[in-house]
Amino acid sequence: MASYPPVSELFDNWLKFKPESKLELIDGQLIVGNSLVGSRLLLRQLLQGWSAVAAISFAPIETWLDVLATAYQVSMPKAETLDVQIEHLEMQLTDAVFLPEDLQKGSAEKTWSHHRIRQQLTMDLFQLDKKVSGKSLGRDFVMRLGDNGLTPDLLFFKGQGLNQLYEAYLSGPAELVIEVVMPGHEQSDLTLKYSGYQATGVQEYWLIYSETQQVEFYRLIEGQYCRQSLDSDGHYRPTNVPGLAFFPEALWNHDNDAPIPNSSCFVVEQQIQADRQLQTDTGACWGSLLFTPDVQLEAVPIAFEEYMSWCPEAKFEFIQGKPLIGSTPGTRNVLAMLLMTFGLESTIKLLPPLAWLQGLRQQLDHNHQDAKRKSEWWTTAQQAAASLRQNFSVGKLGVIGDLVMPHPLNYWSDITLVYWEKFEDSWRAYDVLREIDPDMRVDLLRVDEHWLTADQRWQIEHCLVEV
Repeated sequence: MASYPPVSELFDNWLKFKPESKLELIDGQLIVGNSLVGSRLLLRQLLQGWSAVAAISFAPIETWLDVLATAYQVSMPKAETLDVQIEHLEMQLTDAVFLPEDLQKGSAEKTWSHHRIRQQLTMDLFQLDKKVSGKSLGRDFVMRLGDNGLTPDLLFFKGQGLNQLYEAYLSGPAELVIEVVMPGHEQSDLTLKYSGYQATGVQEYWLIYSETQQVEFYRLIEGQYCRQSLDSDGHYRPTNVPGLAFFPEALWNHDNDAPIPNSSCFVVEQQIQADRQLQTDTGACWGSLLFTPDVQLEAVPIAFEEYMSWCPEAKFEFIQGKPLIGSTPGTRNVLAMLLMTFGLESTIKLLPPLAWLQGLRQQLDHNHQDAKRKSEWWTTAQQAAASLRQNFSVGKLGVIGDLVMPHPLNYWSDITLVYWEKFEDSWRAYDVLREIDPDMRVDLLRVDEHWLTADQRWQIEHCLVEV
């Protein structure tokens, strides 16, 4: 069996079977597309696209070797070098039987109506902010319930003492939560989220089934969800959002291929004016904590603050043969959190053993050549600095990242040049840097306190080397 599927197969599987683009924290686990199966599917797709060595960088080589030997019940010569141990495993596992897990979830071919309905609801609900004294929060905005971080398709909150708005999340239950159920991804919406929203006080929970054109309305009454019906005029009126009526027929009254109509499915029957609750604190957000994932043999719970700091926008793309989640750093972070969610003993089962051995060999070879590689990278960094000064008259420049750290470079390492003075046509600088070495990733980072992550701030203060 080949270590990895060809890129064409990876792309086809990405299109057909990738989980819904949702990244949530439930019970300390990173849940993708409403299920743990979706998390495992994304982890496998990341490993196949970025290769095993992308995950190997998060734990010592010795640990990976022990996990691999245990998984396939192979003994290892403990006293030998890592090179010998890898060779030993390669001989023992060449003919090992690997059975891929069946992790297909949903199908992209059935999601168009889901996306269309969600888009229309988002647009319609967003226009209500000033009319019924509330605020609409769309996809990717987190609702914190206890230590869980949920991202419903739509949130509407009024700030009635149940919740507090932060920069990147709503702490406490929204007054109204809407989930547009995607075929193949229903389980969490119907069970886990239903019970979680009920227990934490989400007063109105609506489930919209785009395929069957049905809506289920649940209202919290004395701590229990009670199914509600439409009024005689075909509208539904949530009691906790006075003046608002919802007309579901407006969602279905056109062909799926037609443009979204101008008529809103929400009707404001009475405008309510009241003070708006303001955001009172920044709270945890992207980059607010140092990136220090705790990857162990078994699963390690992810804290809410870690999830908020490390989790990128749930934008799932496939670029140059690899799944990309938000950005390269975002993809790295998602991979690390999935490793925490499953642990190494479970993760090792997602790729054939020879794929892991190839990755371990690659990382070990890089470790042996680390001094040479760092020397070459420093040459590139100095050439990049000279080019920036020549072409853009840049002043002070520095280097941060793994290049200035004592530990070896790894799969995710790059050259990060830091500058302080804003210069014109900075977007052109990347083209200039690519001319130095097209295969080397050189990032530019301007020192701006409003945008620096905790990692970047710490490295600038403690590790920066001027060039």
